[in-house]
Amino acid sequence: MASRASLLALACLAATAAGRLAPPPTKGSITLKTAAPRKAAALKPRGGLTKTSPSYSWAILHNWLYFLSLGLCIPVLPRVIAATVNEDGSPRVTTRSARVGGDVEGLDKLLTFFFVGTLGALSDVVGRTPLIALSALGYLATILVQARATRVAHFFLADAIDGMTSCMNAVCGAYVADATAAAGGGAQAAALGLFQGLSTGGAFCVGFPVSGLLSKGGKARRPMYVAAALQALNAFLALFVTPESTTPKERKAKRVKRADCNPFGSLAKLDFDTRGPSLLRAAALAFGLVWLGNLALNATFVNFVNARFGWGPQQSGPLLVLVGLMLAVVPRLVVPRLGVAPAIKAGCLVYALGFVLAGTARSGRAFVASIAVCGLGCVAVPALTALVASQAPEGDRGAVLGGLQTLQELVSAAGYPLYGRLLAAGLRPQSPVGPGAPFFAAALVLVGAAAYAHAAF
Repeated sequence: MASRASLLALACLAATAAGRLAPPPTKGSITLKTAAPRKAAALKPRGGLTKTSPSYSWAILHNWLYFLSLGLCIPVLPRVIAATVNEDGSPRVTTRSARVGGDVEGLDKLLTFFFVGTLGALSDVVGRTPLIALSALGYLATILVQARATRVAHFFLADAIDGMTSCMNAVCGAYVADATAAAGGGAQAAALGLFQGLSTGGAFCVGFPVSGLLSKGGKARRPMYVAAALQALNAFLALFVTPESTTPKERKAKRVKRADCNPFGSLAKLDFDTRGPSLLRAAALAFGLVWLGNLALNATFVNFVNARFGWGPQQSGPLLVLVGLMLAVVPRLVVPRLGVAPAIKAGCLVYALGFVLAGTARSGRAFVASIAVCGLGCVAVPALTALVASQAPEGDRGAVLGGLQTLQELVSAAGYPLYGRLLAAGLRPQSPVGPGAPFFAAALVLVGAAAYAHAAF
């Protein structure tokens, strides 16, 4: 979770967008592909417990448990890093701890970029549940190393483990796509939005305040041990309880191709190696831009509120609950009513406005209002995910969504160190912008994403 690597990742993304690709498809209505109905297969449990028919609620459960652990760790991990990095052992955010936090997360995302596509494609061959279990166990190991870290190198080791095993969101997204394949494009988009909202936003609603309670009295590592236990449960459920969403016939017909075993082959699943109009490629590029903007919040929130308002886990927890509630509710309400393309375009602009307000906020109340605006703009993320999933050929949903997460991790590998350094620069006394620098940069990126989406869709 290295400066040259980050610049290289960003350069690769820019080259892909500007050089090798043909212009976006002609603007018009978006047609969501729907898969032909398939018969339910007889599912045999791998353990002694009886499995039920697949439903995308299983994917929501596993992703929810994963993000619940993440929600327990997010409010306290920057303080654990700071206490390790700072010479006086203080958990207060400093320019050094902000840089280390960004670089550690950048390593995580860079390794995930190299591995997640292969893991997504592998889930088409061996099934979704084994890969869900692998991701849970990988994050379990990551948390334990972080919780017991005494040197900066330990954090890099932890995030290296996470980067090589992280595929939960992509594989669970493929599970949702499997379970809703016959339901139609609109229903699938709504299901993916619900999946993102409940499994991420819903988990954060619980994880953030619980983390604040568990960390009282300076016990910043306590929530991390609870998070590790949840991933042990997550892996157990995946291996012995959760029904498989792919059929034996589908898995037998699939093979992991050599191209799927490298990240650039995974990106090819998004039509990055083809010429001519491609809605799949255009949606993936728009997603990359939106995700780059979104990262400003992911990368700097905890350190920003600590630096500007002096908030710790107990104070930031309720605001993070607001973020979770917005993620859980907004996509479900907005996407079916506006449609996929309008939700993407409007979401980008609203998100940009929220970041401008956040960067200029001088009081806690103003910052809370700005985060509520950002929560409305977040609708662009599940809307773009649904659009990408709807364009995936049947039988390749895991590989395509794995390719999307590969792109996400490539952007994240550049974004985390970038925003960490922007925050560190903003924390310097002579900075003309202040700690809001990452948010202003993100707003510019999101305006660019809105312009691209307007041209492409």
